[in-house]
Formats: sequence, C-alpha cells, structure tokens
Amino acid sequence: MGNRPQREHKPLFEYSGKYEQTVRTIDLIRKIFNNALKQRLWVFEPSVKRWFSPEEFMEMYERYDNLDPKWIEKIEVRDPMEGLEAADTQVESILARKAILTKKIIDYERFKQKSK
Repeated sequence: MGNRPQREHKPLFEYSGKYEQTVRTIDLIRKIFNNALKQRLWVFEPSVKRWFSPEEFMEMYERYDNLDPKWIEKIEVRDPMEGLEAADTQVESILARKAILTKKIIDYERFKQKSK
C-alpha cells in the first residue's frame, strides 16, 4: 500500500524461496486468510487471545504492509470451538473461585454475628 518500501525478513508460513527474498506483509496475511478458508477454521491472535473469522482477519489487516513479522509468525489458524472450550474452562474456574469467596464472606459474617 502507498509508496512505502517493502520490508525484508525471513519467509514465514512455508513460503517457498530463499531467505533473502522480500516477503510483503500482505502476502503473509493473505496466506493466513486462504489457509483459514481452505481448512474452514478461524484465525487466533494469541497475544490478545482474540478470534477472527477469516474475513474479519483479512478486513482488519489487509490494509497494512509493514506489520511486524514476529507478530505474524505467532498468528494461528485454529478451530473456533477450541476458543469456546477455553472460555468455558475459564468461566468454570471463575465461578468456583466466586463460590469459595462467597462462602468465606458468609462464614465470616456469621462468625462476627455470633461474637457480638
């Protein structure tokens, strides 16, 4: 995009060619997008634990041509059901800790009432 120079870096995502070749960020974004579409999976950004449909991912990042290759390297194409399962696990953990805290508060208040 624009008149910005292309960034040179090592190829990612099974990019064929030599390490000295120039790889544009948009090429890598498109590769992730096409991979996700082909496999009927979604795109997961681990650094912020955010899920994107392939179309959302493309829409969000296609306009950038100078993204950090190290960031792109960490992007994953995964089954979104894994995200739901992980969310369920977190919710269960939070509810269990809430129940423990609730019991602790109730026990404390009962103890304080008895000691008056």
